[in-house]
Amino acid sequence: MIAFFPQSYPDELLYSRISRYHQRTGNARFVFTAEEVYKNGKVTHPSVDFVNAYTNDAMEWIAKEETWETVAEKHTMYPAFVRFLPLKKREEAVDGVINCNGNWKKLMCLPILNEKRCLRYCPKCVEEDRAAFGETYWHREHQLPSTRICAKHTCFLENSEVATFPKSSPGLFDAESIVPHVFTSVPCENKTEIEFTRYTTEVFRQPVDLQRDFSIGRFLHSRLQDKYKNKSGLLRNISSLYEDYIAFYGGIPTMTQSYMQKIFNGHIFDAYFILQLAFFESVPAYDVAHIPSHSFKKEYEELFKAISAKHNIDYETVSTIGTEILKHTQSKAAKISEPRMKEYERLDRELLPKVKSLVDGILKKNGKPEKVSVTKIQRTLGLPQKCFNKLPKCRAYIEKHAETQEEFWARKVQWAINEIEKAGVTVTLSKIMKKTNMRKKEIERTWSDDQIRNGAI
Repeated sequence: MIAFFPQSYPDELLYSRISRYHQRTGNARFVFTAEEVYKNGKVTHPSVDFVNAYTNDAMEWIAKEETWETVAEKHTMYPAFVRFLPLKKREEAVDGVINCNGNWKKLMCLPILNEKRCLRYCPKCVEEDRAAFGETYWHREHQLPSTRICAKHTCFLENSEVATFPKSSPGLFDAESIVPHVFTSVPCENKTEIEFTRYTTEVFRQPVDLQRDFSIGRFLHSRLQDKYKNKSGLLRNISSLYEDYIAFYGGIPTMTQSYMQKIFNGHIFDAYFILQLAFFESVPAYDVAHIPSHSFKKEYEELFKAISAKHNIDYETVSTIGTEILKHTQSKAAKISEPRMKEYERLDRELLPKVKSLVDGILKKNGKPEKVSVTKIQRTLGLPQKCFNKLPKCRAYIEKHAETQEEFWARKVQWAINEIEKAGVTVTLSKIMKKTNMRKKEIERTWSDDQIRNGAI
């Protein structure tokens, strides 16, 4: 039974608050706190960005000062990942958070990141936290995807040692125990990045709209300058737009031209790059957070009126025909891709048995262990790079059996020990290093100090 629970700090992640509880309990192991807080007990992997299923006792304490809906909105990252989704998907994602039950990868618009994310902190915020509260904590705004600086202090954020990717070791790590007490802050000199970070933060603080349906792509298109549109205003000069966009954001991570086109066409809802376009187009933060419901007729009313007057045709007729043409234009890319998508679905079904066989073969191999990875399976099958991004069943099976580097090293070391023991010789660290071609520090990261002291290696 939970006897106490710390209150939330401003802009604090729920994960941070639970981590502070874990630290205060004095529990020697994560599993003891997990059994108190999470319904799934020790098998739970704490969600850093969103929520888990909590015990009734934990839920009462978490929502003691604020409603659960407020906790979810103000102390999780979901507003950063659902804001620009179509209304139905937006509602499903928020329902998943409110009910503590959801496949976040499926419900949220999670960006594809090349690097493994870690919890970040601002050195100056840390100093202020410790002065005001006697401890620091994990701020939500510091975890916004691709954001590199603190909007308040305009200095670069620092990575902690707490990994947030799914395959990292489960645990609860409070910021006060992780963040050092001696450090220096590095100021950002890029004015555009400073202003853009403040812009994204302002939008992030706005409530998520669950009432209006809108098309973020059409909204952004409607705010483009005339020089980026053709005479009718229906099409974009994407090359010219992209060239100016790259020049505008010099030194800041940017998207590809094809990615930009997909945002306009309504196929991608990545908030960071959507906000880059909105900021580039000088759309006020309040406007992009409160987009009106989309109307074809309202958006192109002036164009329809001009065509009606020029050709002396009834306005309603022009509006009806024009609306249908616009709908066809917006969905053309999706229709063209349908045959290709069906081909990927067929390939996904056909390749799945081969993928399963390869993965199982690697894991059951009697010889020197090999690591299961998407890249390895892709190369073995002779498939193009990133092909598995379009083969969800195959990729899911590989990722289900994929190992972290530490897990692979552990399997490799265990194999080496078994081989050395079979040879009837004494197991030593140097023999394992030679057999596995691993360095001492890699082996030490794989095996505990107790195992090393007790002579396991």
